Amino acid sequence: MRLFAVTKIPELVRWGRTAESDEGASLSLFWTASGVELLCRASDLILEAEALYGGQELWADVLIDGELSQRIRLPKGVSRIPVFTGMDGTKTRRVRFLRDTQAMPGDAVSVLKIRSLETDDGAEFLPVPAPALRLEIIGDSLTSGEGAGLEKQEEWVPAVFSAVESYAYETAELLDARVNVISNSGWGLYASYDANTECAIPLYYNEVCGLLKGEANAGAGAQRDWDFGAFETDVIVVNLGTNDSGAIKASDNWTKEEYHALFIEAGVSFLKTLLSRNPHAQILWAYGMLDHELEPQILSAIEHVKRETGENRVHYCSLPQCDAPLLGARFHPNREAHRQTAALLAREIRRIAAV
Repeated sequence: MRLFAVTKIPELVRWGRTAESDEGASLSLFWTASGVELLCRASDLILEAEALYGGQELWADVLIDGELSQRIRLPKGVSRIPVFTGMDGTKTRRVRFLRDTQAMPGDAVSVLKIRSLETDDGAEFLPVPAPALRLEIIGDSLTSGEGAGLEKQEEWVPAVFSAVESYAYETAELLDARVNVISNSGWGLYASYDANTECAIPLYYNEVCGLLKGEANAGAGAQRDWDFGAFETDVIVVNLGTNDSGAIKASDNWTKEEYHALFIEAGVSFLKTLLSRNPHAQILWAYGMLDHELEPQILSAIEHVKRETGENRVHYCSLPQCDAPLLGARFHPNREAHRQTAALLAREIRRIAAV
């Protein structure tokens, strides 16, 4: 058997915002659907990973030629994961190993490290074909796939989430795209569902995964500045606003009108950041899976940016409301709802990106 450090395989492709850690010996995963992809001819492939977490366990997905072959709850510490064994070593297989669990800022550490790959002596790694598009999808629990993992449970646990059943991953699949997902349950554009203005995704957009605090996460690379040149995005989808609707009702710190004004201001600022950091990307604000309350304010922010900057790269897509029977765990969209949303988004992305 041959052992390869994961960061030393030139043909390996990274998914999501990742960071090298342990002096370059490991690859740290923080966000949902972050991981690695490779094309290989081998009879055996074993991946070594290290799961570091507190109360919220980490799960991972293994996909072979597009099929989900394993959904794994990882114990704390180091695990050797047989991706496949005893296979025909002359056949080429496309493998993805992805973090299923979203970033968990409530834990002191929430890092999944990929350390190495082990193959049989005759194995060969091949270049992964370039994607047709590079996507970035930004959101909250909807984008993290809450309700698409387990559809009948009501506990807030990682098992109810799914990276690969989410509309974000499914949209990428429909478009032959690679996707970076930036999402966290309960968070918003300006404030979280419980009116915490520190739980706003735009505050951490310029970092790898800055919402993960503490020394352990920092040591793994979460708080580093993100290199925007490392992943030149073609289309950015923003699905924020659902939790802001809750924030309006959760606090006496503002009236509805005051929050609307703050929301529009935050939307204008974030859109300008996205345009600046991603000079070639089309931006699509998609909203409405669970409510449409802030649609007028989103449209106002978009029009403001267009007038002020002269940019025509910002678009809007209203998403259909997901009511029963399209609801899964915790009154979130189920797998069928995610598939329908992905189909709609794929059509819109093809339109604005001319693909």
